[in-house]
Amino acid sequence: MITQSELKKKALRPWTSGAFLQSVLTGDHLFPLEVTFRKPAGKVLSQDYLKVRDWITQLNSHSKAATGTGYRLEVRTINHKMLSTQRIPEKIFFDTRDDWLSFIGKRKDFRQFDELAGTLRRQLPELLPWLQKKPLKALEQLENWPRLLKVCHYFRLNPTPDRYIRQLDIQGVDSKFIENNKGILSELLSQILKPEDFDGTITGLAENGFERRFGLKYDEPLIRYRLLDSTEPVTDITVPLSQFIDTGVSTVFITENKVNGLAFPPVADAMVIFGLGYGIRSLSSIHWLKQKNMIYWGDIDTHGFAILSRLRQHFPETHALLMDQSTLLQHQHLCVEEPEDKRFLGELAHLTSDEQQLFAELKSNLRGKNLRLEQERIGFGWLMEALSI
Repeated sequence: MITQSELKKKALRPWTSGAFLQSVLTGDHLFPLEVTFRKPAGKVLSQDYLKVRDWITQLNSHSKAATGTGYRLEVRTINHKMLSTQRIPEKIFFDTRDDWLSFIGKRKDFRQFDELAGTLRRQLPELLPWLQKKPLKALEQLENWPRLLKVCHYFRLNPTPDRYIRQLDIQGVDSKFIENNKGILSELLSQILKPEDFDGTITGLAENGFERRFGLKYDEPLIRYRLLDSTEPVTDITVPLSQFIDTGVSTVFITENKVNGLAFPPVADAMVIFGLGYGIRSLSSIHWLKQKNMIYWGDIDTHGFAILSRLRQHFPETHALLMDQSTLLQHQHLCVEEPEDKRFLGELAHLTSDEQQLFAELKSNLRGKNLRLEQERIGFGWLMEALSI
C-alpha cells in the first residue's frame, strides 16, 4: 500500500527525469497523469483491515476532493465475504498540470523555467533545442542566465576574438564568471555560433580546450629545447607552443628528464626537447615535426612506454632510444620501484613487438617487482655508444 512519501516520490519522476519540462517545449500532453501503485490483495483486506482502512483514510484526506488540489482517486467497489461492500482505491490521477505541480512542490520552479524558455525564445531561439535536451541543467543555472546570455551575445558579435578571457569587455560579466562556467558556455556557444566561427574538432576543457575551441588566447605550454649542433650564442631556448618554429635540423630527440636534456651530448643536425612528460601531447599541433626524424628517450617503466605510444599516435615513425631489453638488463641493479598505485596497466596500441614484450614483462613483474629504470641512472657512456658518438 502506497504511502504519501512514496506517492510523492513516484509523482516526482516526470520532473526529475526532465520529461515534463521537455513536454512543455514540445507540446506533448502528459495529463491526466496516472501514478501506478500496488493495491491490497484480498488476504490483506481480511487480515489487516484496520491498516487498510487507515490507508484509505489517509489517501482520501490528501486528495483533491479534500484539499481542492492534488490527485484524484478512482475507486472500485468490492464485495468482501467478511467485510461486505468496500470502496478500494484503484487509480491515482493528476488531472491537470497545476494539480500535479502543487502536489510535488514545483510551481515556482516551473514558473521560472517557463519564463526562461520565453526569454530564450525571444533572444536566442537557437538555444531552445539545448533547453529541451537539458531542462534541469538550465534550471540549475537560473541565477546565471542573464550573464550567460550576455556572453553568448558577445561571441555572436565577436567570434574568435583572439583575446585573453581577461580582456573580454562584457558589461556586467567579469572574467571569473567565464572561467567558472566554461562547461555550460561551451555548450551554449556551440549552439549559437556558425560552424566556421569555432573549432568543432576540439572537445572538452582540458588543455585550454574552451579557449582553443572559441578562438581565445591562453597561457600556452612552454617548449624548452637545445640545439645540439650550433655555433650560435643562444642554444638553450624556451618558447610558447605557438612560437615553436622549425629550427632546420633533421633529427629531434625528446627526453623526459630535464637534466638529461641539459647534458645531452652534441649531435650533428639535431636538437633535443625536454621536460614535457605527458605534456608531450602538446607537440601534436606542431606539424613541421612530422617531417623530422623523431627519437624518444623515456624511462623504462609502464608510463615511459605509455608516453612513447601516445607520441606515436601523432608521429608514427618515432624511434625509441635506450628503451630495450639489453639496456634494462645492463642496468637492472640500478632500478627502483614504480609506485604501485601510479603504474599504467592498460593496453598500448603503438609499440613495436619488442616494446610490447618488454612492456608486458614490466606489467607482470616478470623481471622484478614494479621495475623502473630512470633515464638518469643509465651510464653516460651507454648513451654515447647508442648515439655512436
